[in-house]
Amino acid sequence: MFKLNKVTLLSSALLAVFAGQVSAQQQASKQGADFSDPTAVYSKVGLGGGTEGVDVFGALGGYLGWQLKHQLTLEAKHDLDYYNLNYMAFNNRNNTGFLVKSTWSDEYKGNSVDQASFGVIKKIPLNNPQFTLYPAINIGMMWGDNIDSTTYLDVEAALRYALSDQLWLGATPGYTYALKGVNVKEFKGTVDIGYELAENVGISAHLDEDAEFWADFTFAF
Repeated sequence: MFKLNKVTLLSSALLAVFAGQVSAQQQASKQGADFSDPTAVYSKVGLGGGTEGVDVFGALGGYLGWQLKHQLTLEAKHDLDYYNLNYMAFNNRNNTGFLVKSTWSDEYKGNSVDQASFGVIKKIPLNNPQFTLYPAINIGMMWGDNIDSTTYLDVEAALRYALSDQLWLGATPGYTYALKGVNVKEFKGTVDIGYELAENVGISAHLDEDAEFWADFTFAF
């Protein structure tokens, strides 16, 4: 409960910062959200579910000024079993973003752990305009009552293929390597498909390396 209270207080403080930007964001030219793009910044709410239970999530996105946007995302995962609180600031001019990620009350090898990391993500349009690559690298720390504090490096590269303006396919391979602490050397990855049902309304489905499946319904605003 104490961990959850920390997440609630932090998210409330950051949401208060965003609140003053909402009216300016609403006055900006409206474009449909790109659900395939992990660097796209917009506000949203959504519901998901799959083999591990029900997920709920929400995000508030806005302008920092100039070419900069930012987004705060809060997720309750797997029947509220653990929580993610993430922040991204993204520069549209050079297609580069700064990431802060945190996970609270997750489970790792039977232990309750918390994690926090920071890193960068890059949007790279390829020669074929239907393909876009999103490599990211993060350095983080994992800790818990019954494990050694662990510093790790996490790399991934999301690839998206636009079949049309509404339908997309994707794959996101990644690797986590512990620099200190618990011996972590783990490959990971998902395959993804998404469809825009209407402007700012989308669905997507995902399958990971452990054969866990889930689907999301997202409403952007």
